[in-house]
Amino acid sequence: MKKTLLLLVTAFFTASFTAPFTFNSAFADGIVVGEKLPSVTIEKKGQMVVESVVVDNIMVLKDGTDISYETFNSDDLTGKIRTVYYMAARTGIEDINQPFIDGLIAAKLPEFTPDGGYKTTTILNTGDAMWGTSGIAAGRLEDSQSETAYAFFVIDSEGLGLKAWGLKKKGTAIIVLDRDGKVLYFKDGEMSADEIASTVALIEKHLAM
Repeated sequence: MKKTLLLLVTAFFTASFTAPFTFNSAFADGIVVGEKLPSVTIEKKGQMVVESVVVDNIMVLKDGTDISYETFNSDDLTGKIRTVYYMAARTGIEDINQPFIDGLIAAKLPEFTPDGGYKTTTILNTGDAMWGTSGIAAGRLEDSQSETAYAFFVIDSEGLGLKAWGLKKKGTAIIVLDRDGKVLYFKDGEMSADEIASTVALIEKHLAM
């Protein structure tokens, strides 16, 4: 029950997919640090919706609740400090930035309650999957939503985010947003140790503001 989103992100890609390429690009055509995240609307599948209750100061799935979907609009990513994970539905993706995930876990960010100042949104691009595996990957993400009702999960079955944000295929990107939805940090690919330390510190700084 108390597993965090950050741990579960490392667990749901266990099917035998082909390992992805990795990238070290610091910029994409659609994302500019200091500006609003380019708008993207995902209507097919989209954001998972669950009913939750708070137990021991952690949001958990309400008994008997099924997962449904609603339209996801990136313009709604405001009001809190947020990390957005955009991931191709391929095995090995979770390993690329595991050190950053470990850094966020260690920071113990306030994400577990409805009024927590920090939230994560994981967007899974099932349009970027090996043939016949997109449904498996989507099912594993639904399992993660069931375990972490305090986090947000999105299925992007047509790769709309990848196109709107100018991201690389077969990879993963990390985007940190301020409360106004402006980009504080962006990396398409693997983060260095210095980037991990500075980005965690950046999140903590903005949470304190």
